Amino acid sequence: MNHARRLSAAALATAALAAPSALASTAEAAPATPKTVKAQTKQLLKDIAGKDARLARLSTSTAVQDLADDTEAELVSNVTDARTALDGLKTSVEAADSTVDTRAARKELRSFRVENLRIVVNVLDKVEGLEEAAAADPEAVAHLAAAEAAALEITATSTKADIRAVRTHVQAAEAELEPEAETTAS
Repeated sequence: MNHARRLSAAALATAALAAPSALASTAEAAPATPKTVKAQTKQLLKDIAGKDARLARLSTSTAVQDLADDTEAELVSNVTDARTALDGLKTSVEAADSTVDTRAARKELRSFRVENLRIVVNVLDKVEGLEEAAAADPEAVAHLAAAEAAALEITATSTKADIRAVRTHVQAAEAELEPEAETTAS
């Protein structure tokens, strides 16, 4: 009788050890429910639409329209490219049929920062404001030209280091202009 109990206990223990691992492997392999993917897709599409609306407002804002015509045209072109990229992301989200697809789209959307283009508008406005004062200083003019060129290279997916580099050029131009302002005030 003891032998039979031991065999039964061993069989139960083996089954208990095997069952969770079998359940775990089927749980990992099971795709997300269509309801979950649909909810994630709906939220992603809402987030994409929000960023697209912000880009549309930016391209028609008075801050952009007040820039020099050639600068404004190039900036609006950059915004249009960003909206095209968002449209491509929207298409991939609509085609997503798994959680893995929606996670990848979420990660890509997270790296898409409309704020970058807003910062570019502010930098370009500052550069244009300093151009007249810098006309007599070739080094300041060079810094401003470098800042403008670098700013127009910024996209919605640019890093903070890229933006910092643009701001560094503007700060260098301002530093060049400050001693002149102090000597003329004295």
